[in-house]
Amino acid sequence: MSKFDPQFWEIGIDSELLDRFSEQDAMWYETEEEREQRYQKEDKKLQIMPVIMEIIESELTDMQKTCIMLHFIHEKTRDEVANTLGISRRVVTQHIYGILRQGKRVGGGIEKIKKICNQKSISI
Repeated sequence: MSKFDPQFWEIGIDSELLDRFSEQDAMWYETEEEREQRYQKEDKKLQIMPVIMEIIESELTDMQKTCIMLHFIHEKTRDEVANTLGISRRVVTQHIYGILRQGKRVGGGIEKIKKICNQKSISI
């Protein structure tokens, strides 16, 4: 008996063929090392998020704050943020990432967050 349930198949495939694949062949498989790295990354994120949120709340302009919160925290696309705020996608991108002016990056909440994190010796 196959370990795969053909009731959920979209394409008819012989279950015997699928049974020949090991668990490591699955696209969702991760090694112990990869799992440990993922856990470490998640732990680090949990540790620095309160600091990042404080920086967003206290150091960014209202538009930078709004654009970054909608885009990164609420997972809206830049187009969705633009439509919500009634501004262009380009302007949303400028508030989040800044623009190059005479070879220098100007504005952008992300750069401001990075700069403050560097000043506070916070590795992101």
